[in-house]
Amino acid sequence: MVAPKYQEIADRLRDQIGSGALAPGDRLPSEPELIAEHQASRNTVRLAIALLTNQGLVVTRQGLGTFVLEPAKPFTALLSRVDMPPTNQYESTAMPVVGPAESEPQTVRFLVESAPASASVAEKLEIAAGDPVIIRRSQQYLDDAPWMIINSYFPMDIASGTALEQAGKVEQGTNRLLADLGHEQVGFTDEIGARMPDTPEFDYFQPPTGTPVIVVNRTSYSSERPIRLTRYIYRGDRVRLVHEQGRIPEKYRTA
Repeated sequence: MVAPKYQEIADRLRDQIGSGALAPGDRLPSEPELIAEHQASRNTVRLAIALLTNQGLVVTRQGLGTFVLEPAKPFTALLSRVDMPPTNQYESTAMPVVGPAESEPQTVRFLVESAPASASVAEKLEIAAGDPVIIRRSQQYLDDAPWMIINSYFPMDIASGTALEQAGKVEQGTNRLLADLGHEQVGFTDEIGARMPDTPEFDYFQPPTGTPVIVVNRTSYSSERPIRLTRYIYRGDRVRLVHEQGRIPEKYRTA
């Protein structure tokens, strides 16, 4: 399916912003320049700029032009710290759905690829930006509606030549496989934030304009190093994340 012209323009500008070719504070090409460069109508160019604006990437200042925004630098609030290891370190660490869904999540798309690590992925995995990683991508539906995007990133020296490079579910489970490879998971950290969806996320979730996505960055560790980064991405108005700790009476537990 061919993307609309305005989306192509927005994608190209977004790529330039992501690569640093258009840095924070830089002015985007003017409307006439974009019209000439892309052989597009004024309305098409304005739709592209509106899309980037809704995604929080640019801002238009009357009489001055459209400028790249400085990415927000969020503060960190520690919700809890639990030093006890999981009851079974080989169980899935994916967050379960506790209600009110009428069915189990269904994976509708599963892709595996090798790609250079972005700066944010490299930071979590303690590798250099641009180093190759194995990425396992999946999309899940719940009650016939888009529910979640899961992207897992593995350092190449761990994943190369293993079942992690193959599409589909890992038969023995990812945690067990990592342990068998000498990288037993001993814990993980979750960082939860919100941002505007990028184009693939918007196409998948089809949210109302202005609806953010909730992103959970889960970094898993062995006793020596980070071994996996998993990003759980949800449509912001369709998820509620709950943390429970301690001996909560059964009737007060989330269900």
